[in-house]
Amino acid sequence: LVALFVFFQFFYRNHLCHREQFSLFLWAAEPLRAYWSAPAPVARLLGDVLTQFLGLNVVGPLIMALTLMALGVLTYKLFSKFLKLWSLIPAVLIVVVETGRQCGLTYPLSSTLQWVGIVGTLLIVLGLNKSPRAKAATRRVASFTAGLLILAAGIWLFGWGDWEKRAVMWPEMNVERMLAIDNDWYHGRLDHMQHQLDKQAKHPSRFNSYYQNLLLTTQYRMGDELMHYYQPFQLGLFLPVSGSTSYPLIYMSGEMWFQLGDLTNAEHSVLLGMLFSPNSVGSRPLKRLAEISLIRGDEAAAMKYLRILDKTLFYHRWARIHMPAERPKGLTRWMDMKSSLNVTTDTVRSPMDIETSFRHLLDSNPDNVFARDYLLSYDLLDKDVDTFVQDYDLYLRGQAVTQRTWAEAMLIWLAAHGRSEEEVMARGIPPAVIEEFMEYNDIYQKAVSGSPTTFPTRQYQRLQERFGKTYWFFYHFAQINSN
Repeated sequence: LVALFVFFQFFYRNHLCHREQFSLFLWAAEPLRAYWSAPAPVARLLGDVLTQFLGLNVVGPLIMALTLMALGVLTYKLFSKFLKLWSLIPAVLIVVVETGRQCGLTYPLSSTLQWVGIVGTLLIVLGLNKSPRAKAATRRVASFTAGLLILAAGIWLFGWGDWEKRAVMWPEMNVERMLAIDNDWYHGRLDHMQHQLDKQAKHPSRFNSYYQNLLLTTQYRMGDELMHYYQPFQLGLFLPVSGSTSYPLIYMSGEMWFQLGDLTNAEHSVLLGMLFSPNSVGSRPLKRLAEISLIRGDEAAAMKYLRILDKTLFYHRWARIHMPAERPKGLTRWMDMKSSLNVTTDTVRSPMDIETSFRHLLDSNPDNVFARDYLLSYDLLDKDVDTFVQDYDLYLRGQAVTQRTWAEAMLIWLAAHGRSEEEVMARGIPPAVIEEFMEYNDIYQKAVSGSPTTFPTRQYQRLQERFGKTYWFFYHFAQINSN
């Protein structure tokens, strides 16, 4: 029990939080009645009731540990009637197998409760037939009949076990790390999220870059710190959506669009992520759909989602404060701010036409700093400094280039086009950045002229140590991995 609790509390809690976010239990008469028209009603009802608590610290892991231990203890008691102490083997084995299954995102808690229910039913039946009162022939017949009735009732109430094969049979620690970052983002724990990203910096991934860039633009740091982190070119700005993409990644891809103000793409990702999730429901996607509808001004659609959430245990208050009668002023201001980012014209585009989406947002609102940061980063991560300068002049209207990454890229363009010192100074680039560029360029040009075919290792290491987190180093040395 202690081992299971420690595992789910300290090593696997974000899986439990995610499962709660993509489940929905409504305290209403009609949904409760629906359980009794489906197989294994008690197991499903109890499983869904408990699942809504999985996101709670300590409580969720304790529920998992107690459920799995209950299965182990009942299995031990069942087999001990025949195997004595050897019954520990099947008891431990079934706990290990069910723990592995519960490590996935698609195996419901009700499936383990089915096994708990049917094993408990078998124990009752065996205990009934071995009762001292069942010695007489008539009593044995009565006990046998009662046993059959109890067994039938147990199968009806709990099912006869979940025999469906599941892909996951062991902990997915890489997925757990991804869910930890996403969970911090969802709850607004941005400092802890940055700490998690920094811890995983030795094992960079496109997923981590996606959330790192989201964090940078949210805190208005992208123009200064874009190159401080691993950037797999443009692929670190968005998550792909295709027929083979898992539902959590499909849903998470919409976080960027919602941040930037593209509600159409955000809604597309939310709906697909929810529909492909195990139950095709979820409190988290319903909250996001309600927010999207409120930002659009579609109160009728928003109320549809809010009335559903109003029937839940933990999101009742959230739903109420988003309804017109109880909406606080701070929420209204947030809705107005998000509304200002939304597009005001129609367009036809593919959901994965990233650049067109950025430009569409900026054409509607040139002051959309989030979309602007992403478009400029999109240009630079493609090493297209010409387009970067065009977009900078178009959307920043000649503003001074003070942010570090933008200034570094602008200096590359100015040097490549032989611009005069007066024009360089007119751009408002900080003098310290200009001096560092001259130092970098001096080292780079001497190395290139001395070895036209290969870049000397010593000079490369010197540049990496001194300028490894600059756009100049990325521009000259970053290469797409063919693997």
